[in-house]
Amino acid sequence: MFDKWLRPQTVEQPDGLLEYQLLADDGVIKDDELVEGLGREVMRNYLAPGELANVFDDLGAPEVAGYLRKNKFPADRKIRHGDFGEIITGALYRRVRRWCVPVLKLRYKQTPAQAVQGTDVLAFRFRQDPPAIAVPEVKTRAYRDWKVGNEAYDSLEKVLGRLDESIHFLMARCHDRGHTFLSRRLGALLREPGRRQVERHMLFVHDAKSWKEDIVIGLGAKVTQRTELTVVKIDDLKEFVGRVYDAAETALGSATTTSSGKDNGTAETA
Repeated sequence: MFDKWLRPQTVEQPDGLLEYQLLADDGVIKDDELVEGLGREVMRNYLAPGELANVFDDLGAPEVAGYLRKNKFPADRKIRHGDFGEIITGALYRRVRRWCVPVLKLRYKQTPAQAVQGTDVLAFRFRQDPPAIAVPEVKTRAYRDWKVGNEAYDSLEKVLGRLDESIHFLMARCHDRGHTFLSRRLGALLREPGRRQVERHMLFVHDAKSWKEDIVIGLGAKVTQRTELTVVKIDDLKEFVGRVYDAAETALGSATTTSSGKDNGTAETA
């Protein structure tokens, strides 16, 4: 779905070390189908496999929706938008760019408003030599914000300085879930930090009408190391996110998770 929904647009590259890609909806997928599909993606980011089946054995959609609304989905719009940006980023790296995203971090929130430690998303290419780590700093904006580039740059510098902490968190979660292969690969990156290639990424999920290319120009003048910037433009982002979360509340657990424990949320592809 994501490769059909978000299509590359023609852009002018800024001077310097910033590589810029703009993604937008080309209208290939019908609106209702898109919202429903993204709703399932949202729900599976918050729920471990089989969680709904364990809580609601024989109950229906209203009970599921109430549970999700109270216990999983943030009510605060700012937090919800931030989570949505993280969900889109993880799906883009997994489903389109074919990186391995070992953990869907939103599942590890203790409360809907809680922030999970470490970077927004970490993606890996373990089979590359040396193994590559993409560190995307994610920003979601439903309004014009001239500071978003500077904020992303500063935030990325901070998370890169604490990268080992984020890798260790992922390693521990993979170990807990019995994903021994991934846990060992992540451990190797901690043991041999000199044998890893760290890539600097930024991803902005932005309201289409509010987006201005001046942000790219300013960011291009600021970065001093090769950095990839991806901007995802969405029409009426505030309203769109609300519709997607509504769809997530009404989606049944069997659409995304099953009591068998099967989890297709990660992709060990590269």
